[in-house]
Amino acid sequence: MEAPAPGPSKGLYEILRKKKIVLVEDDPWIQNGLKMFFRHVGCDLIGFETAAPALEMLAKEQVDIIITDYWLPDIDGLTLFKRVREHQPEVRCILITAYPSDGIREEATRLGVHEFISKPLTIQKIEAALGTLI
Repeated sequence: MEAPAPGPSKGLYEILRKKKIVLVEDDPWIQNGLKMFFRHVGCDLIGFETAAPALEMLAKEQVDIIITDYWLPDIDGLTLFKRVREHQPEVRCILITAYPSDGIREEATRLGVHEFISKPLTIQKIEAALGTLI
């Protein structure tokens, strides 16, 4: 993943530096790449490989944004969002999936997911999704 281009994204990251962001992604390449990228732009990203430890943390700590893959080893990303909403109704949610379908998109919208990103991931897609949340 390359560094953000100068311009609009710079303001985005200035805002995101003040936000607590959680990523739940079981692909270590994606998770590590995003953690390194966010660190490079001065933002904190807390990563989890499965939903269980993320839910444990999210039951105790408030966060601003959750980014999760749809397919996780323990539960799907929509179930994760549904459980988090019980404790954090204001959290902003982004769902990532390699298998976009109208059914998943409709269910995500019904559950209050704010943005939907299809794989393959790019920094531009992530910036666009984050930009709509803030």
